[in-house]
Amino acid sequence: MSQPLPELENFIDRLKAISDRYGRVYGVDRGGDWHILKLQEEMGELTQSYLAMTGRSRRDEATARHHVAMEMADVMCMLLLMARAEGIDLNAAITEKWLKWETVMTEESHDA
Repeated sequence: MSQPLPELENFIDRLKAISDRYGRVYGVDRGGDWHILKLQEEMGELTQSYLAMTGRSRRDEATARHHVAMEMADVMCMLLLMARAEGIDLNAAITEKWLKWETVMTEESHDA
C-alpha cells in the first residue's frame, strides 16, 4: 500500500527547520518532554479560541475563527514534530489505525 501522506516527511523537515530556528533564537531547550508539553499548551490555546468562537467565553468572537485556525495549525505542526522527535512513522500508523477500515468498508459494500 502506498503512503497515505507521501510528502509528510519532507513537510516535517520544513517544520523542523523552523522549530530549530525557534530554539536558537529564543534559547529554548526542545529536548525531553518539550514536544508533549508544547502540544498540550497549544491544545489549551485551541480550546480557548474554540470557546470564544462558539460564544462561550469573554474573548472576542469576531476574530475567534481565525484564531481557531491558527491554533489548529499549531497543534498539527507540534504533533508532527513530536512524531519526528520520537521516531514515529505516522504514515505507517495512519495506515494501520485508520486506513485498514477502507478494506472493511469495501467488503461491506460488496456484501450489501
